[in-house]
Amino acid sequence: MAGCAEPTYQVKLLLDPATVLDADGHPLAGPAAALRLAGAVGFESAQYVDDERLSLAAQRWIIRMRRDGDEDRIRLTYKTRFAIEGDGADPAAVQRALDIAGTVNFGANDTNYVPQVNLGYARATLDFCNKKREPAPHLAPGELPGPEASRALARDRMPGKLRKWSPKPPGWAESVAANSLVYGPVRQTNHGGRLLGRALEMQVTPLRTGPGEPAWFAEITAKAATLREAVDLRSHLIAALRPQGWLLEREAFKTDLILAPRPRP
Repeated sequence: MAGCAEPTYQVKLLLDPATVLDADGHPLAGPAAALRLAGAVGFESAQYVDDERLSLAAQRWIIRMRRDGDEDRIRLTYKTRFAIEGDGADPAAVQRALDIAGTVNFGANDTNYVPQVNLGYARATLDFCNKKREPAPHLAPGELPGPEASRALARDRMPGKLRKWSPKPPGWAESVAANSLVYGPVRQTNHGGRLLGRALEMQVTPLRTGPGEPAWFAEITAKAATLREAVDLRSHLIAALRPQGWLLEREAFKTDLILAPRPRP
């Protein structure tokens, strides 16, 4: 893997809100005990910046802003995503994704981006994240910037790789950011937990998954040191959750859902 980035690994699985949450989005007693969930540690707000046509997402780029309720800074992330063939269990498929990333200069020498392999229920991605922080002195607790300020922040802090994204002409990314909408914000609560001797985190977010009433999105994430460990961990978690009726057998990539609804004006 000479020259390729060395990623970290994470498993992401979706839980069935009908079997693990009450009507207010709080974990039910049975799942909470089995998963050894702690009480929610505050809340986190998140929103995304893209234009009406989702031009950034079409080029595999995501601009996300996050902030904890009592945090005095905005966490700004520029993320690019590469698909991994299959479900991510094949090391050769992961290597091919790393090789493709290397052709657009996401390699071992770039310390500005943190690479991570995410294993979902049956889908996997290779992500590279450039993380920045921005003071938020004039915002209320948990509040994120409005559309105009978000557009300016996304454009002004944009990293060089996105500014010079080779498939597009110079100035493309800045133009998209300048004409973008805000998708969100959404509010997420986090619960630390443990299953099968492994630390995990459960995130609960109210999301509209389509027309009608708001629905809860409940996912668990757990970290692993190697691909083999992540693949085994995913299998063991699925085997533990499925018999309880707690596993929702679909993907836990909620960014797609947040970008799908019509954004606020």
